[in-house]
Amino acid sequence: MSCQWTSVMQKPLLPPNEAARLTNLTDHYILDTPSEAVFDNITTLAAKICDTPYAFIALLDSRRQWFKSTYGMDVHESDREDSFCGHAILGEDIMEVPDASQDPRFHDNPFVESDFHARFYAGKPIQSAEGHALGTLCVMDRKPRQLEPEQTEAINALAQLVETLLKTRRQEARSAWLGSVLDAMSEEVALFDMDSLRYIYANANALEELDIDLEALKEATPVDVMPELDRETLEVLLRPLRQGEKEVVVSEQLRRRKNGLLYPVEIRLQVIRTAVPVFASVVRDISERKAIERAQRDLLSTVSHELRTPLGSIDGALTVITSGMAGPVPDPIAEMASLAQRNSQRLVRLVTEFLDLEKAELGKVDFKLKPLNLAEVLNEAVSTNQGFALKHEVDLKLGEIPQVEVLADQDRLQQVLTNLLSNAIKFSPERKAVRVEAQRLNEDHSDGNRVRISVIDQGPGIPEEFRPYLFEKFSQSPGSDAQNGKTKGPGTGLGLALVKAYVEGMQGQVHFDSQVHVGTTFHVDLPMK
Repeated sequence: MSCQWTSVMQKPLLPPNEAARLTNLTDHYILDTPSEAVFDNITTLAAKICDTPYAFIALLDSRRQWFKSTYGMDVHESDREDSFCGHAILGEDIMEVPDASQDPRFHDNPFVESDFHARFYAGKPIQSAEGHALGTLCVMDRKPRQLEPEQTEAINALAQLVETLLKTRRQEARSAWLGSVLDAMSEEVALFDMDSLRYIYANANALEELDIDLEALKEATPVDVMPELDRETLEVLLRPLRQGEKEVVVSEQLRRRKNGLLYPVEIRLQVIRTAVPVFASVVRDISERKAIERAQRDLLSTVSHELRTPLGSIDGALTVITSGMAGPVPDPIAEMASLAQRNSQRLVRLVTEFLDLEKAELGKVDFKLKPLNLAEVLNEAVSTNQGFALKHEVDLKLGEIPQVEVLADQDRLQQVLTNLLSNAIKFSPERKAVRVEAQRLNEDHSDGNRVRISVIDQGPGIPEEFRPYLFEKFSQSPGSDAQNGKTKGPGTGLGLALVKAYVEGMQGQVHFDSQVHVGTTFHVDLPMK
């Protein structure tokens, strides 16, 4: 039944935060939902405790008072302008009206003048977690009266119970929606406990791929359901997350299909920091991506090998011309030959770096790890690159270096340092400094006893949007000289990818810190002897 009343009684004012309150009410997904026993039990209990014939859970939207539950009267909604509850939500405590017929706000209210014959009203605002009054839990009587102290206490407690139910209901609705979204994803999504590593949740695709139901999965760990992933490997992946060293860890692993065939997956791990933190994993089948990468690599490898010999011949011929060995040549021709030689040499570097990177990615580089005096290694790197720094009018400095030995491949480490130094020099403003520093990391560092080499520049910094792609092949930062807005010579786009491959091949890590308009620092962490 819907009550259609009109009157000239005092209309309730709107709360000062009405727009936000209405949005918050809608966000609870409660309006116009069917009756539920748990709410009906509350109105029944309120009426019995207060000894009233009527009790309501009323929610107020922009134009109406809608009843989630009623006791003593079959009514679904009424005009908000006629409501007692519209007045009650303006306060925080119970609003009590002993005799509505004697109250100037309500004496001609439809609830008072109609056959309903309301006299007594007591309503406690129902507050959301965000602090908005969504409605009230209220009781009404046909005779004037007041609540006893224990009845007031009971109404307050029951209103808090309604608030808890609404909060829980909203969380359940959101969880259901989130579950539907996760189940629609092609990736395998799962949550597991940080201590026991037992699963807490998995989406439909994960359950299908693992061939297990959720209840059984909750008794298992990733190691139990993925035989290809051993406990030690999993702990190595999780360690930087546990210790707060990384926000996200990405790893590529092999998985076995139901038919027994292995296939590559990318596993993305992170910590979801809720009241009880958990690990979240997203597993993606990267078979197609790997096939494309393999085809691209094969094509580029073939092209690179085919280019290497003719490029060498071209460079040799141009050297003969530019050196005057073939006789004098006019200046315009000499300039063009010199330009052609520089470009051919750049192509040779590109082909060489690409082939080196390909070998590193395929694990075909034989890293000769041996103890190296760190100070000698860094002195050699700085000396080797001083000429390049002078050419660009950059001051290349070496800081204080600890007397330690690192386990590394001498040639590969020099190549890493040269790549980092040349980048730092190219993108540094004239008359600025590039510094090389080193320090021992803490002996109880999660990755063991290590040393950190840092190359620090005062260049333009790395744009935020480019940082995730910095170590990818053929990626080049749009950074420019901070003083004159010009880049200092083109690169191959392979240098940092090669740096990463070589550092990881020497059982190290490379990472960076950067601030736009301030500079960038690249860190290379390597094991010590």
